[in-house]
Amino acid sequence: MNKALLSLALLLNAFNGSAEDTWKSNPNWLVLPSGKEKLGKMHGDVATSSNGDLYLSVGDANAGLQVYGDDGTWKRNLPNAPSDLHGFVIRTEGEEEFIYGARLNAGEVLKMTLEGKTVLKITASSIPDEFKRKGKNGKPLVRLTGADVAQNGDVFVTDGYSSDHIHRFDKNGKYLNSFGGKDAPYGFSTLHKLVLDHRFEPARILGMDRVNNRVVHMSLSGDFIGVVREGLLLPACVHIHENWAVIGELRGRVTILDKKGEVFRQIGANAQKDEIGTNRTPPSKWRNGIVTAPHGITCNAKGDIFVAEWSTTGRVHRFDRILSPDVNTERKELFNGKNLDGWKIPSGNDQVGWYKAERGTLALRSGPKKKGSVLWTQRDYADFEVDFEFRFVDGVIDSGIHLRNSDQIQIGISGSLKRDMTCSPYIPGKGYPVEAKNVSQLLKEKDWNQMKIRAVGPNYTTWLQGQEVMNYKSGSAKKKGPIGIQLHGNRNMKIDFRKITVTEL
Repeated sequence: MNKALLSLALLLNAFNGSAEDTWKSNPNWLVLPSGKEKLGKMHGDVATSSNGDLYLSVGDANAGLQVYGDDGTWKRNLPNAPSDLHGFVIRTEGEEEFIYGARLNAGEVLKMTLEGKTVLKITASSIPDEFKRKGKNGKPLVRLTGADVAQNGDVFVTDGYSSDHIHRFDKNGKYLNSFGGKDAPYGFSTLHKLVLDHRFEPARILGMDRVNNRVVHMSLSGDFIGVVREGLLLPACVHIHENWAVIGELRGRVTILDKKGEVFRQIGANAQKDEIGTNRTPPSKWRNGIVTAPHGITCNAKGDIFVAEWSTTGRVHRFDRILSPDVNTERKELFNGKNLDGWKIPSGNDQVGWYKAERGTLALRSGPKKKGSVLWTQRDYADFEVDFEFRFVDGVIDSGIHLRNSDQIQIGISGSLKRDMTCSPYIPGKGYPVEAKNVSQLLKEKDWNQMKIRAVGPNYTTWLQGQEVMNYKSGSAKKKGPIGIQLHGNRNMKIDFRKITVTEL
């Protein structure tokens, strides 16, 4: 077989069938600041915040952490951010988001606000010397490469370029213990980055054992659980999205594993040996949708994949998620059009008639003397999409869809804001943290509207008439719960629903 045919065969095999059915390259999406011709040296990571902003670490003393909008436009540089954040994540705590990052050169862990304020610093001196490797000068050495934080605030950081130990600290930065390393049962060789894997209960550590070409699981206490996947191409970075582990491989590929560790998709594969695993592949050899040296990886709420390269020039790929039939499971009917079977009917509904099934339509009716109510599904749901149609019939509409708990997606006029907030999330204690886009242009009065809501973990996304209008990451989301249809009381209001279905993801 000649080289051209061999390269083609390897590429087709790496894409594992129908990869482009689910992720498609979006080239030239990043718009650099005015006057800047290239991102610059990159040996770091990438993460997204709840509003969809992309945070990108760059080896630039004046712009170490850069922020871009979901549309790719540069927004700002994070003040006081260091230029050596090798691995970092963004995590929600209460109503605020924080950056947890490992500094490679400084040998410390930082916790920062999204405004650039450092609220916690853990230095290498906190780590006992017995868990450090001796440098060329004979002194203990650490080279921290990745970090994440547990729900109780414990911080985990990997010394991936030195001892291969994982060090654990409490929420105040107090050293707790160390585990891992190069010896059995771990046998790590460049435990490059890690993430806490909340797909499992209790949560686990998912580690990128790079030189061994494998991904491993450990308990939070340090027990070696086992190998998740072998035979990868220098796995360097990982992000958990829905039930997938999205892994960037330094030797030119992105692999998406399911919860069982099986390959779901492989995208961006590069069969040119002189281009992969190096930071010196020149832009003249770049090809759309083909990666060279993935070093950082993340997803937004929709599931679009962002890949930060190891590169002297600086490069970030975007692969947009295109939903296809094999991504979702079977769509199931929630409302049969005839009665309220499958729903928990509120006490008193027979008398006041909040909810009625009428000729294929779920009719919601309120009045000045009626109290509010919620119609809940009998079943609980974890990750799901709910599709339905609705129409405003009469009065001042104030309704919504509850997502496992009191978090909801608004339909109609907000009682507090006195304006239409359809498709926007209402979060108790926070109000409306974001507002859906283009709703006024899409919403049809007195006619049927089609809405889809996706709830995956804490991430909520809404579509109106098939157009995505909102995504938000909630700090109060529950892992599992019923779906509810809300009807506000004490007002004249009529709204209809029909074709209500759910797809479990």
